[in-house]
Amino acid sequence: MGIGPCSCKFLLGISGQGAPAIVTVTGPTGNVTNFTGTIINFSAEQCFTGGPMCNPAVNNFDVNFRDSGGNTINFTQGRRGTIACVDNTIATLMDGTAQATGNVLDGDFTVDFSYTINPITDIASIVITATGEDNTVFQTAFTAPISPQTFIGDCDETVGP
Repeated sequence: MGIGPCSCKFLLGISGQGAPAIVTVTGPTGNVTNFTGTIINFSAEQCFTGGPMCNPAVNNFDVNFRDSGGNTINFTQGRRGTIACVDNTIATLMDGTAQATGNVLDGDFTVDFSYTINPITDIASIVITATGEDNTVFQTAFTAPISPQTFIGDCDETVGP
C-alpha cells in the first residue's frame, strides 16, 4: 500500500469507553508534565468507504484524554496529512492537524499517529505525538482492544463477508 493523501483507507477505534494511558506534555521551555490517565479514547476515519473505493472527503480523527485529577486534553477537528497502511494491520498518519482543547493544552497542533493491530489478540498498539505551534509536545503510547468496526485496507478492499 502506498503513501499519499488517500493511498488506502481506515476506520480505527478502541473498544469500550476508553483505555488507561500515560501522557507526557513537554512545554516550549522543556518542562515535562506526566499525566496518568483514567481514560483515553481514540478514533480515526480516513478515506473510508465500505465498498471498493476510497473517499478523500472522509477525513477525521479525535483523541480525548482525562485523568482522575480533572485534567483534560482533547484533539478535535483532526484532519489528514499523509496516511499509509501496511498489511491490513498498520495505519499511520503523518502531519495531520487538530485543535487542542481542554484545561491543559489549546491551539493548533500537528499530529502523527500509528495504530498497529496484533491479529491474534485484536489488541491495538497506538502511538500519538502532537506538536503545537509553540513547540509544546504531547506524547502517549498505549494498548487497547480494537473496536468491532476497525478496518485497515487498500482502496479496492471491501468490508464484510
